[in-house]
Amino acid sequence: MAVDEPLEPLSDDELGIMCRLLARYADFELDQFEHWRIVSKYGPVFIDISRHTNYDSDGIYSTIWPPRAGQAP
Repeated sequence: MAVDEPLEPLSDDELGIMCRLLARYADFELDQFEHWRIVSKYGPVFIDISRHTNYDSDGIYSTIWPPRAGQAP
């Protein structure tokens, strides 16, 4: 399997697709949590996906799905 290196930032359409796919993943694949690492040109990026938060408030989160009317996710 060839690995495509990211050559440019995501377009608004690509960002929307990514958010929609993450929402599908959360609905159909995610059991309790996932811990992912992506190696970027700036170093590792750690992504945690969970059904529970470790924070006292969910106010630190940005809702990316469903998108609000007139706004890109």
